[in-house]
Amino acid sequence: MKAKQIWLPVLAAALSMGTVLAGCGKEDAAGSSATQQPGAATGQAPAASAAPTSIKAMTILFGNPPTTDNNKAKEDIEKRGNVKLDITFVPSEAYKDKLSVAISAGDSYDLLLLDGGKDDKFTSLVKMGAFHDLTPYLKNADNINKLDENVWSNVRVQGKIYGIPRPRGLYGGGEANIIIRKDWLDKYGLAVPKTLDEFTKALETFKKNDPAGGGKTVPLTLYATDGIGSPGPFGGIMPISFAYEVPYTWKLDGGKVIRDFQTPEYKNYLDWLKDAWSKGLIDKDAPVLKGQAQMRNKFQAGVAGAFVGNVSDYTEDNLAKMRQVDPNADIAVVDLLEGPTGKSGVAVISGYYGLWAIPTSVPKDKVQKIVDFLNFTASEENYVFSKTGIIGVHSSEFKNGIAVMNEEQKKQADLDKPSQFVLQNKVDPYVYATSKDEEILKKQKATLDVISKAGVVNPFLSYNSPTAAKNPDSYKKMGAVMTKYVLGETQWADVQKEIDAWTSGVGVQITKELLDQYNEDHK
Repeated sequence: MKAKQIWLPVLAAALSMGTVLAGCGKEDAAGSSATQQPGAATGQAPAASAAPTSIKAMTILFGNPPTTDNNKAKEDIEKRGNVKLDITFVPSEAYKDKLSVAISAGDSYDLLLLDGGKDDKFTSLVKMGAFHDLTPYLKNADNINKLDENVWSNVRVQGKIYGIPRPRGLYGGGEANIIIRKDWLDKYGLAVPKTLDEFTKALETFKKNDPAGGGKTVPLTLYATDGIGSPGPFGGIMPISFAYEVPYTWKLDGGKVIRDFQTPEYKNYLDWLKDAWSKGLIDKDAPVLKGQAQMRNKFQAGVAGAFVGNVSDYTEDNLAKMRQVDPNADIAVVDLLEGPTGKSGVAVISGYYGLWAIPTSVPKDKVQKIVDFLNFTASEENYVFSKTGIIGVHSSEFKNGIAVMNEEQKKQADLDKPSQFVLQNKVDPYVYATSKDEEILKKQKATLDVISKAGVVNPFLSYNSPTAAKNPDSYKKMGAVMTKYVLGETQWADVQKEIDAWTSGVGVQITKELLDQYNEDHK
């Protein structure tokens, strides 16, 4: 009890400060389907006489919760997994506060989803003994252990695993690809761009010909950054910056730590933005747009020719919205954008959303059973189950990766929500390929195959600088000057002055803190 008294107040305080999402912002846990039940983390069925394991868990919810009345999906996975589930589904907007309260109670839950992932709060609490070290319990967890080493590297604390990451794609989330109006390209005899020059030409063509009509055409829409964590000037630019070989925030070069804006390539990238702005190729509202949603809205409203999203933006639902405005609307995805030297890239992101942690208040003999169940849900069978539910109840069949449902089955699936009970989703490189249209799904997967070979790593992705956290505005002045430079309102010397000031000032401590953490985990 003493250990509990030490760390629980600290955890509550840490969580009350806020939680940072890691990975994608939407709940899309996929499950799997396997006829075997979990046992000793091997995926084998336990002895027939084994009593079901009761698991009380709390997880984040986006949308409506599953029905609690006679839920056939829940009953099915409980029977196959030999468990009794008591899951609290908490709406995303209330999750931070509910999680703080749940952990403060100490012994309320067997399993908690830490939606902030490996942030500084999680790391601090781990070091104070808040959660079980799961490393020995994962030895034979065959499904969970299919996670890429990059993901494990992103969640280890002093070389050990204290939270099981819920896998997402390492490639293809966030701002991975340029999404462009294919019908506009076709109208002017242009191919889907492969190079930065071809992309620039397409934007110039959109500007000149005004396909949206009435002077409303926005060739490329971007959005303003808040100056926290990165100076800017815009968001929605990663394929362009990678085309200029700008690092993914940080890089290590022979032991030397280099921030993206400290490279000569960064100026080349800003110069492209400056030139594009002067030609009217960038949305004039970009300096005031807030976030990717507003950028995406302009594209769906039929006025923007291109923006940076990912393959999940290329779906039949988004096409339907656009065709309400323009019946001829069509979308293409630019897999990779080659720059002046032929280089291109895509960010290697965290590869997970949230960590399943088991509080130390849970008895050690129960920990293995909980890990076993998570491993079970990450199987192929439960992946199918997350899509189809119970065949005959929630769907008719699983064909070419898509659940075939009639209207009655769709209604039942919407009520029971089978995927919500698949707590640990299967490792799936195509997790962002979400279309239910076979042809679109094929194209989504093809894009993900291409970009998976062009990953750019940020070695400090999973680390947090206390100095940066205490100085959230440390990049703001630099970002403001960069924006003025792109808008043609100042000279490069003013930008360089701010870069130099950061490099010799607060950047010294930020760099040291990140490198120290990196070295601690890579001894």
